[in-house]
Amino acid sequence: MEFNSRNPVLNRVESNTKNQSYDYVTGRTATFSGIATKTGILLSIIFAVSLIIWTNIETIGNYIMPLLIGGVIVGFISVIGAGVSRRLSPFFAVLYAVSEGAVLGTISLVFNLAYPGIVADAILITFAIFAFLLIAYATGIFKVGFRFRKIFYTALFSIVIFYLLYFVLGMFGVTLIQINNPGILIALTLGMVILASFSLLIDFDNCKISVENGVPSRYEWYLSLGLLVSLVWLYIEVLRLLLILSSFFRD
Repeated sequence: MEFNSRNPVLNRVESNTKNQSYDYVTGRTATFSGIATKTGILLSIIFAVSLIIWTNIETIGNYIMPLLIGGVIVGFISVIGAGVSRRLSPFFAVLYAVSEGAVLGTISLVFNLAYPGIVADAILITFAIFAFLLIAYATGIFKVGFRFRKIFYTALFSIVIFYLLYFVLGMFGVTLIQINNPGILIALTLGMVILASFSLLIDFDNCKISVENGVPSRYEWYLSLGLLVSLVWLYIEVLRLLLILSSFFRD
């Protein structure tokens, strides 16, 4: 079984299972319904935590930055922890959902106060993209092969290098391009939305490969966490794109 993803969670599936023989595995193997159910549970946790933040804004208002920073740190640790321990992946998956619920709830609240309705639009667009990609992949409209993955990794690596150079050179007063230009910002953010969408396609393919190769059912939480990471990335990029467009047209 050979597959890779930008997603560190899904990358670990191959390295931990490619040398195992499932002829001796007892119990259930991973299924698409199992992955879908667990992904739904994790999404419900994110929405629940976000709702708690939104309905307690007066109390939480003074703790926005600690919530944001703490959520990012805990989320990162959760992904690493799930990659290290498959047995504890359900715990780390739930912990990631809680932490990202705090992060997304906080970010969404701040943006929605500045631009009412922008969060609802971002959620609708994100799930519309998710549904379209899932249907397109399932029907064979989009095929994930070696060339597709190569294009994705090349584009992702190029953007990472660009932002790194921009940051480093900026420390010395050197500006490559005017990144604050609305047109450039829109183009870059749209590119990130496309990359996040490509990541989901690769993750769909990774899940399919895992199910077809009969990985144990305990990997369902692992794979669901991987899908959630990509879905969160897509939502953040969509929200950022809508924010840029809203501020541009408002001005």
